[in-house]
Amino acid sequence: MTGWIALVLIVAVVIATAAIFAAGRKAGAAAEAAKAREAELKSQKEASDAKDRMLEAGAAAPRDRDALADRLRDGTF
Repeated sequence: MTGWIALVLIVAVVIATAAIFAAGRKAGAAAEAAKAREAELKSQKEASDAKDRMLEAGAAAPRDRDALADRLRDGTF
């Protein structure tokens, strides 16, 4: 009778170990996916910020040579 109890305990431990292993793999995959999403969002934000800076620089640029000369004379360039 004790042989059956030992066998049941061994099977229970093996099943629990397999379940814990599967849960750990699933959690690891979720963490990796979250890290990848975070990196993608950071990259998109940096690209958006660079585009905004380029647009602002283009808007602040002198429109013609006279405007450029005026800025150079005023020292505001």
